[in-house]
Amino acid sequence: MAVDSATLGFPRMGPNRELKFALEKFWRNKISQEELFKVANTVEEANWKKQVDSGVSRVGVGLFSLYDHVLDWTFYLGLAPERFTKLSGLAQYFAMARGVDGIPALDMTKWFDSNYHYEVPELNAKSSPKANFSSYISSIKRALNVVGSNKTVPVLLGPLTYLALSKYDGATLDELLVKVLPLYTQLLDELAGLGITEVQIHEPSLVGASAEKLSKHLPTVYGSKEAAGAIQHEKIAINLATYFEEINHDVYQWFATSPVSAISLDFTRGDNLSVLQKFGFPAGKRLGAGLIDGRSVWKFNPETVLNQVSEIKKVLAASEKTELTIQTSSSLQHVPFTTECEKALNAGETDGLLGVLSFAYEKLAELEVVKKIAEIGEEAAKTEVDAAKKAWAVYYEKNPAKEAVQSRLAAVTEADFKRPSPFAERRPEQLKGLPVLPTTSIGSFPQTPQIRALRRKLKAGDITLEHYRGKIDEQIAYNIGIQEALGLDILVHGEPERTDMVEYFAEKLEGFAFTQNGWVQSYGSRCVRPPIIFADLVRPVDMTVREFVVAQSFTSKPVKGMLTGPVTILNWSFPRKDISRKDQAFQLALCLRDEVADLETAKCVVIQVDEPALREGMPLKPSKKDEYLNWAVDAFRLSTAVAKNETSIHTHMCYCEFADCMHAIDAIDADVNSIENARSDDETIREFKAIGYKRDLGPGTYDIHSPVVPPKEEIVKKLQSFLKLLPPQQVVVNPDCGLKTRKWPETIAALRNMVDATLEVLNPSTSQTQSVAKSRVKKFRAVVSPLYPADIRSGAYASEFRGMYNLALPSGVLYTFITVFTNLLTHKEPACLNLLLPVFYSTHLLEVFATFAGQVLFTY
Repeated sequence: MAVDSATLGFPRMGPNRELKFALEKFWRNKISQEELFKVANTVEEANWKKQVDSGVSRVGVGLFSLYDHVLDWTFYLGLAPERFTKLSGLAQYFAMARGVDGIPALDMTKWFDSNYHYEVPELNAKSSPKANFSSYISSIKRALNVVGSNKTVPVLLGPLTYLALSKYDGATLDELLVKVLPLYTQLLDELAGLGITEVQIHEPSLVGASAEKLSKHLPTVYGSKEAAGAIQHEKIAINLATYFEEINHDVYQWFATSPVSAISLDFTRGDNLSVLQKFGFPAGKRLGAGLIDGRSVWKFNPETVLNQVSEIKKVLAASEKTELTIQTSSSLQHVPFTTECEKALNAGETDGLLGVLSFAYEKLAELEVVKKIAEIGEEAAKTEVDAAKKAWAVYYEKNPAKEAVQSRLAAVTEADFKRPSPFAERRPEQLKGLPVLPTTSIGSFPQTPQIRALRRKLKAGDITLEHYRGKIDEQIAYNIGIQEALGLDILVHGEPERTDMVEYFAEKLEGFAFTQNGWVQSYGSRCVRPPIIFADLVRPVDMTVREFVVAQSFTSKPVKGMLTGPVTILNWSFPRKDISRKDQAFQLALCLRDEVADLETAKCVVIQVDEPALREGMPLKPSKKDEYLNWAVDAFRLSTAVAKNETSIHTHMCYCEFADCMHAIDAIDADVNSIENARSDDETIREFKAIGYKRDLGPGTYDIHSPVVPPKEEIVKKLQSFLKLLPPQQVVVNPDCGLKTRKWPETIAALRNMVDATLEVLNPSTSQTQSVAKSRVKKFRAVVSPLYPADIRSGAYASEFRGMYNLALPSGVLYTFITVFTNLLTHKEPACLNLLLPVFYSTHLLEVFATFAGQVLFTY
């Protein structure tokens, strides 16, 4: 039996995130298009070379992307929505991804059950595909030069999956297939002309809930023994790749008699081995066995893989002329590049961990080990297998179960999942005095270069923890002042101390490990560095109470306590493989439960427990859905049910399709749910209304993933559309998501428009909004005008100012503030926001400067 190896895709950002930084420079007009392409091509070609040098027989190429591979296929097929058609080239491509002034971006949602996001194609009856494959063909030509014609295997996103992932209005799947299939045929002709002899066509939708509906189109698309399919070429073999779950049985049975030459199955999720054993494997075809997990950072388990290889070979041996390819279960884009720079993981609490980790580079080596086992036998890879067994033995020896954690889990009862009273009874006790349509933000505020530099200095030991905390407190003061100035009703501290909403909490818990350079792409240029769960989880001390107390000391308005929920921490980490995900979620829930109790003790009356990843963790098979949702809901409730009636529990969810889990979202029993909506045309609100959702809802008023500042009028229309579906008493006003990735000027402008839009909806007379603006100016001038002599640089003036407000601050600091405010007041420098950042940890200074500076900014 012939045995070789293959890959289905590779990480895109570069070992040191070279593409990320190039993209962000390009968006800021710091580099040219040619310079961007140079960086992208360098990263892509280095990826190919690494795979070739590692011995991979069939290198999957063409999945590399400047933003998102689904967006790439919208671009290749010429299916940009009408609002983008006045643009072309890269301008059109990035406009679809990020939006431009007056043109909203495409919707964004999760790629199956992963933490990667794709841009949702928008199609309709008028959609008219037009081939635009030049950039794709250029990439394949470069691959042929680097990889060689005998190893280059272009990857195509299959038409069934592309359409299944699309939103289409006024058109059927059949009608759209008729339109797009000729373009795939054209592409195969072009590839054949380059000497390509095989392509991978990725159809992961054939494993999920839509597989049954899609399977009837397989003969039309790929052919049958009776008739040729549209995607069929006499010179090119088709490898139909599925992943993330067990293949639909009807699809597999069709494959047996189809013209498709090979099928790729994921043997790390679902039970594709049972499918093989039940139906056998057809003669004359090749199996792509996804035995190396493309979504896990753990080294292969020798016993598991040896058994799988043995059973797979038995099935294939029962048929004639079968071939076997050992490959990754999916693209490796879901794991970091390499463990080479993670030596610190072999010391201290994580001693022994590095030996059982495997990132993209290491998985290439594992491919060759498993290929040797499949081709020659276990003895051919004895050294590698023995080393893997030893590494796992060391890991388990150093990480035994923690008795206290296991005992507490065993003691959980049904009462631990229930709030003291139902929502209808506890709601009147919460946040008394809030106006109708209360305004808030989701949690994070912009992470400036100064904040990131401060964090780096702390990590390097260049500053003390006391100094770091003082600077963070200054930023919290500034954040509170800005929100006070805007007139927001429920405030946040802005999370300046947090690198990432999962990593921050993981760092506070025992049982997590952290990489130095373990970045993976989330969407576009955004990368995350998921922590690794390697042991039982314990909260040794409180995690967020200090920052809450600091923030609340600056304001009489309620400040949210900000937590990340147990399911999101789990789904956005690399979980253990030796215990169930449910057990890991419950361990996290108990840690968060203690944090909720401590926040309440600190007088926090609004606690937000974010669960943006609740939906993405749901299994792709409908038959597995209920079990997951049951324990996911229980994990959230275990975290929050300790809260008193008067504590308002908020949650936040975003960028998923929620229709198939609405009852679970209702069952988590949060008092307020702030949910992504800006790119979804109120579809999410209608889904909540359809199930009779009674709790408060905060549909996103604008898309924070776009740098475009939404006009006030646009937000007014959004709010008016909300109020056609929901009573005003049920609506909370907020952006779509946290504001961490935005810049301060666009953040302030957008929040200002959101608040003013809310005021206008509450009172359609524009005079109210105008009077609010005028009062801001008047209040600001009342404070600043006594401090406005001709020469603001006067040392005497600084002394007078210091005495007036009893501020023991250096003259240079006062000069900075006075200069900034004078410029703002006289319109000389309205964009000098960055100079306002060093707000000092002082209630007096907060009141005098942060609040009133914010007010004048929002007016002018």
